[in-house]
Amino acid sequence: MAEKLKNKVTDEELKIRATSDEKITVKLTNNYAFQKIFKNAKIVKGFLMALLNLKEYEIKKIEITDPFTLGENNEEKEGILDIKLVLNQNRKINIEMQNTYQDDWTERSLFYNCRMFTNGFQKGHPYRELPPCIHVGILNFNQMISPNYYHKFCLMDEKTKEIYSRKFQFHMLELKKLKYAKEKQQRKPLYQWAKLIAAQTWEELEQESKGNKYMERALEEMIKISQDEMERYLYLREEMAESDRVSQIQSAKRIGRKEGKKEGEILKLITQVQKKIARGDSLEKIADDLIEDETVIKPIYQLVQGNPNKTEDDIYQMLNLL
Repeated sequence: MAEKLKNKVTDEELKIRATSDEKITVKLTNNYAFQKIFKNAKIVKGFLMALLNLKEYEIKKIEITDPFTLGENNEEKEGILDIKLVLNQNRKINIEMQNTYQDDWTERSLFYNCRMFTNGFQKGHPYRELPPCIHVGILNFNQMISPNYYHKFCLMDEKTKEIYSRKFQFHMLELKKLKYAKEKQQRKPLYQWAKLIAAQTWEELEQESKGNKYMERALEEMIKISQDEMERYLYLREEMAESDRVSQIQSAKRIGRKEGKKEGEILKLITQVQKKIARGDSLEKIADDLIEDETVIKPIYQLVQGNPNKTEDDIYQMLNLL
């Protein structure tokens, strides 16, 4: 009963804020704002042009397969915001926004793209009719070791780099790495879109959207959200939900640190992984030799491989930043 009362009071406070004169900065990392803006075909068209290097005339049709619904509840998605659409009647695209770090993000994106690739395929039809599928991950955390903010993956020969198929693609934007973008990258429309998504103030939003009709349209919709009482409430409700999700994750991490491995044990593990990598051992062999789960060894393995000259203390500090 006390919990219900607490939630009721919190909800009332949100309604008071929504109807007040408080100036609210709308951010695209917010579930509600992201869904409303990116489920607008006229706006997402500009984002796809930048992402896929397409001209305006090359995008003939965009079908949003899960249209925006006012106040839709996405709690079951654990902070993952996704947009499903079909481009020019043949390319399936799934755009996902993830605010908090998940150690299974790679496997999740593979699963979603595989499911999208085969979904709706009729038995007996030729395999060449399988549509190209593109998974787009917009991440508000660091996933890859590389300092680049944008990554594109497809199936290719590891040695010769010969493309095996372009029908299965993954695009990733890491918002935390925008500050490392080189001058040439900063001139590209995709960088502007990433900056717009990461923007924290109205000044940043206005600066990034200026001169691009699609982003200016996005800004107009964001201003509408900030001015309408119901939309302000829905935006604030999602903001509170995201804050709760972050708090739960932080609490779980604190408990994990208390109950899990101590610093000395982790440093010892890092040293062991460094030695085994120097010998050329694979991730699977290292995990097997150390009798540890691969999910425990993988982040250490990736950091050591990407930073061969770093000490175990350096790697430990980098682990804490993930």
